[in-house]
Amino acid sequence: MSDLEVSLLVRLVETGQCKDAKRSAALLHRFRQAKWIELSTRANTWLLRPEAIDAITKRLDQLRPDWRADILLLRQGGLDPLDPNSLAAVVGLRSTPRVAGFVHRKTWNAATAAGSKVPSRLQASATVTDDWSLRGRVNCATLLATQNGEVNLGEMTAALTEFSIPDRGWRLADGIRGELPNLILTVENIGALVDLHLPPSTMVLYSQGTAYKAAIELLNAIPNAQWMHFGDLDPAGVTIAKRMARLTHRPLRIYVPSFAMECRDEYNVDPTPYEPARDHQSLVEFLFPELMPLP
Repeated sequence: MSDLEVSLLVRLVETGQCKDAKRSAALLHRFRQAKWIELSTRANTWLLRPEAIDAITKRLDQLRPDWRADILLLRQGGLDPLDPNSLAAVVGLRSTPRVAGFVHRKTWNAATAAGSKVPSRLQASATVTDDWSLRGRVNCATLLATQNGEVNLGEMTAALTEFSIPDRGWRLADGIRGELPNLILTVENIGALVDLHLPPSTMVLYSQGTAYKAAIELLNAIPNAQWMHFGDLDPAGVTIAKRMARLTHRPLRIYVPSFAMECRDEYNVDPTPYEPARDHQSLVEFLFPELMPLP
């Protein structure tokens, strides 16, 4: 609340007015009771009462003793001090951390904003990362080219049962080479990643719900491979698959296991919730007799 009050008081000092807003309603009520503001003839606008300027600056001194210097610092940093969200950047502007290479997004937020979950308003000197880790399996000699040589993802899968590519490692890599898979299957559930039997020349990537950024990166690095998505067979799952198809410039293909119809009959699956998605032919296989088995 203090940042909101500071920004509102600074606005009054600098512009002589402020707008009605739901989030500042309690503060405006208090200002009016203190006779700091009065209602303007313009709708939803409050005006500063000239005789209140000393009381307002005194209040600012109490809330933020260095408020004048902070306002100048924010403006020098290209931020708006009248926006309460900008005030959280003052700590970072005072120290302006210089980081080379990579820095995790939440680390940068914690150093330059009000906490790790508050987006920083400052431009980082390093590359800000999400630090995802892409898990997958592949049964051909697909190579990840790195600064220290090639990593055989097929051999890693054979040795460790799966491969893993971290965000920073991917950013430093020089692409995918070697024997590329003919089919890439993205899966939403961990059981499919670790236990699904793969046909020859196939890669499976773990893409959990909407956390598909890493899978998209690799799919776009192997544009000629066919792609199929094995996600939740419901409207939300189809929406995710549609988004992935758009981001990878591929036709939408959803994998439906051969036993899907048996499950539908055994558990009396009601097709009604799926009606909004019936215009997507790839979902019809789940509701109707024709199935799309994994090639």
